[in-house]
Amino acid sequence: MEKEIIAVGDSAALEIIFSTRKYKSRVAKKPRIQTNEGPPDKYVQISADVVLRPDSTYPIVINPYKIDLSQFTEKVIKKAKFKITNVSDQELDISLKSLPRDLFEVSLPGSIKPGGTESGEIKLLNDALEKSFEKSITIQLTDADSSRFTIPIKRTVRDMTKKLGATEAPGK
Repeated sequence: MEKEIIAVGDSAALEIIFSTRKYKSRVAKKPRIQTNEGPPDKYVQISADVVLRPDSTYPIVINPYKIDLSQFTEKVIKKAKFKITNVSDQELDISLKSLPRDLFEVSLPGSIKPGGTESGEIKLLNDALEKSFEKSITIQLTDADSSRFTIPIKRTVRDMTKKLGATEAPGK
């Protein structure tokens, strides 16, 4: 949580991580939230359609369907592009529903014509360049179902200077 104490009438963001690795098809989870208010505990409903083949989703296909901004050399990896293809027969507006604002910015097309492909971009903020994380963004469409798609974003940073220093030490 972003705050330890929440006053009456106040609110705070709470991050809930739902790993879909072992699931497929329709999944629903209800994480329990305990407070010092006492019983009854509160619950949040999370529902997802976990797709085994991300290249066959509807009404859009996102490529790549997950973004890796990992950095294993001194070359700074700061941004990544992705494509969104509209495989439906209607124009779709796209809006950003969630993202970790402390890590990156997202650029999205406003809409995509039927059969069209547009680009999006994830750009790391300078404060996030040295961080490793596994996060995601969620976009929403204006189709009849108000479909939402979540794009996983991973970053692993390895400090090559420490690794070189450790391997050079025995030879000195």
